[in-house]
Amino acid sequence: MYERVLIIDDSQEIRDFLCEYILQPKGFEVLQASNGLMGLEMAIAKEPDLMIVDQQMPRLTGLEVLEKLRERGVEIPAILATAHGSEETAVAAFRLGIRDYVIKPFDADEISDSVDRALRESRLQRERDQLVQQLMESNSQLQRRAQELNVLYGVGKSVASSLDLEEVLHRVVEAAVYVVGAEEGSLMLLDEEQDELYIRASKNLDSKAQSMRKRVNDSLAGKVLQTKRAIAIGNDSQWKRTHTALLVKSLIYVPLILQNKPIGVLGVTNRLKETSFDSNDTRALSALGGYATIAINNANIYTDIEQQRVTLSVVVDQIDDPVLVVDNEDRLLLLNKAAREAFELPEAKVVGHPINKLLKNEAAVDFILQSTEENVQTTAEIEGADGRTYQARMTLIEGGSRSILMTAKE
Repeated sequence: MYERVLIIDDSQEIRDFLCEYILQPKGFEVLQASNGLMGLEMAIAKEPDLMIVDQQMPRLTGLEVLEKLRERGVEIPAILATAHGSEETAVAAFRLGIRDYVIKPFDADEISDSVDRALRESRLQRERDQLVQQLMESNSQLQRRAQELNVLYGVGKSVASSLDLEEVLHRVVEAAVYVVGAEEGSLMLLDEEQDELYIRASKNLDSKAQSMRKRVNDSLAGKVLQTKRAIAIGNDSQWKRTHTALLVKSLIYVPLILQNKPIGVLGVTNRLKETSFDSNDTRALSALGGYATIAINNANIYTDIEQQRVTLSVVVDQIDDPVLVVDNEDRLLLLNKAAREAFELPEAKVVGHPINKLLKNEAAVDFILQSTEENVQTTAEIEGADGRTYQARMTLIEGGSRSILMTAKE
């Protein structure tokens, strides 16, 4: 940025000398005024970085210019040019805040050094202000980044601890809107049969938008799905009608990719806000999209396991002998009707509960919960609550689970 110097002097010769031989070679932008009143008006309007003011001028003297600027609260570094023998005038000028004074006639080196001295303080002040501004901006960015990380950490914990896909996906969308300061957010999944994207979770969308389906081949979200690359659109001072069929000023769409296969799109939009999104917003949204993908994958795995468990439960229920399966954290994974009767377990859901909280039979609990680090006793006689004696056989399963099959003794 060029520094601006205002020369106020009624001598065209002096103005040309200062401009051509001193100021322009040093890279200054130069303004000129031929009398004190013109200089005063120009100083107020243009706010130069420095003034070189002649004392003896028509309409207003140099001191009068400085006095009137002070009355208006305008502080501009100044150098006063005086005639020889006017040192008293210079003293008065110092009281008005001038940085230096030179006595006419002056040479190039003298006035050049005076300009550098006069601007040194304001340059240092400007550098300090710039550093303070940069520090404030850096602190603001760090605070925002820390806030983003806290939100991402919270969502990550939700993904790790919850199997409720509905809850996790809605939290991902809410976090997306919050982190990037968007008006709306949505998470769309792919309907492969219809080749369309449908909204699975949303924030601040109206009912019409929530029910909207987008053709993959005719939408921005579909383009993100096909290319597996994020898209960001800013506000170009005009409203845009995008392929989303919504009037938006800015948006970000990021793909959801599961095992290298695109399954959906996470997006945020601004329809009214002038603020555009930046690369940090895209990065944060991509991280949230990754969490959403993990949640969907976890839910799919859980659904498959649950279906297998239900199938296995149906099969195991056909066995007349009691059967139990306990996981590596000693929680009940599976049991059949005969096991419920043998241990007087209620019809209520007991799967997932610690086995030692469910069984009243201490001998059965001790047998089932043997430490795998010791020699495991694989068989034992157990008295059932139904009055029958059972020969129990335990089989260790890879991963720390164990199954117990109990056969009634004759």
